[in-house]
Amino acid sequence: MKSILRRELGSPLILGLVASLFIALGSLGVGWIGPGSNVLSWPVISTLRSSDVAGYILSIVVIAASILLIIAWLKLGVQLRNEPAEGLRRVITASVAWAVPLACSVPLYTRDMFAYVAQGRLMLAGFNPYNDAVSALPGWFNIGVDPMWANAKTPYGPLFLWIEQMIMGAVNTSPITAIALFRLIAVASVVATAFFAYRIARLRGVEPAKVLWLVAASPLIMFNFVVGGHNDALMLGLLVAGIYYALKKHPIVATLLVTAAIGVKPIALLALPVVGIIWAGQNRTLRSTIKYWLASFVLSAAVLGVLGWITNVGFGWVFTLATPGSVQHWYAPVSIVTGAFGGTLDALGLDSTMTVEVIKLMALGLMVVFVAWIMFTMRKIDPLMRLALAFAAAVLSSTVIHPWYAAWVIVLFALVGLKEGIQTHLVVAGSIFFASLSIAETMDIPDAVQGDVVSQIIRNAIISAGAVALIFAYCLHEDLSLPRFLRRLRGLWQQRADARAALRAQSAPAFTGVTRGSADRRETAEVRGVRDPASEPSTTETPRPPRRG
Repeated sequence: MKSILRRELGSPLILGLVASLFIALGSLGVGWIGPGSNVLSWPVISTLRSSDVAGYILSIVVIAASILLIIAWLKLGVQLRNEPAEGLRRVITASVAWAVPLACSVPLYTRDMFAYVAQGRLMLAGFNPYNDAVSALPGWFNIGVDPMWANAKTPYGPLFLWIEQMIMGAVNTSPITAIALFRLIAVASVVATAFFAYRIARLRGVEPAKVLWLVAASPLIMFNFVVGGHNDALMLGLLVAGIYYALKKHPIVATLLVTAAIGVKPIALLALPVVGIIWAGQNRTLRSTIKYWLASFVLSAAVLGVLGWITNVGFGWVFTLATPGSVQHWYAPVSIVTGAFGGTLDALGLDSTMTVEVIKLMALGLMVVFVAWIMFTMRKIDPLMRLALAFAAAVLSSTVIHPWYAAWVIVLFALVGLKEGIQTHLVVAGSIFFASLSIAETMDIPDAVQGDVVSQIIRNAIISAGAVALIFAYCLHEDLSLPRFLRRLRGLWQQRADARAALRAQSAPAFTGVTRGSADRRETAEVRGVRDPASEPSTTETPRPPRRG
């Protein structure tokens, strides 16, 4: 036993477990609790939240422990590569060990679960969340909803609204019980996503341990789904299950599961054409593909219509697909472009509102064109790659890229099967970046600490330095550098040029004639008035063998 403990003391499993325990401990003091909740009067909670110093210290504890969990995840990835035989067991064990403490923590990184509680109460009160915001509820602020979304219409589908209504109807007026149930659904959805991701990996010949390392053990998943309880976990679980059954030639089951995912978050609509493509088979034509698309869309629309009728919200979710984001994230590509153009126009004293809206619409239009091409093209493209690219385009075309949006894309690309090299490096760097953004979300700490400029700078500096150091350390470990990256790009470009040259040489028509060298010699000789021996017919007779007697 001592030898086992000594061997595992610095292992990713123990590091991640320690990090998870400290995150859970810190959440008692800085996790989100509704202002009107009686949980605030519990002795432990009350003591930890009684002073500004405790709030400041526990916020640093949560940030440091979150960074430690990212480190443990990176070390686990190295361990999986060095010991592939034990990879699957290690990643499953680590995922479970890290998730258990996090599932018991007070909500962190996001307050969306409190919005689910408020929307469930809206449904019980007879409101339509597609028309009425949570601010229509008396005392909505005491629930714990982020004031930023107090007047926002819900972006969720009718199935999730029904789930919210059922949960709030079952727990009556107990937000803490409701939040526990919402988190239970999210954790169960992560398990389902991992299970079907594993089966898809086995089906497609992809390394299961690497897939689960990205799908289950990733801190991006832990922070946003296990701790944050986002309903995106449920959407992803239904979506991945639907793709699995589509690959197993059960198109009706696949369509129903993807329809359920649409009923949670309408963005899952992008997966419905992919189910039709898989349904049409490898020898599909455009005509047969459209036939299966129509079948899947009619079935899906019928089910969603029934859900809308049961919940009395109709097809209001359709309008949420085109609703522009009211928030802009500085790292979103569209936000960078709109910020550059808008800032320039504002500096010149011109109104930039129209220009910014046009750029957003152009980005949305480009996304629609790209997704239409990726679905309609008859090129031999992996259906899962079509799905991953469609989701990536939808995310990149938005001014709002929440960390859980990145989780969609990373999970889907993991299912495609990432090659060692640049593909894996990009996904790992993206996971570190968006996990760090999750840590940077505000916490429920005293206003004196929250509004203090010095404490804000210290917290942001720790997060930023941690993210940069992690990415830098990963690059060093993988022997990645900018010169080497540029050399790889030049090598790939040269290989592509050589391949094109070889293709042109094969397709060029055969021609037999005077060679360039002999033509040049004749031309030079004529200019100088000298005959070129190579261009003259030979006058030397070939000696004949002597005749016998």
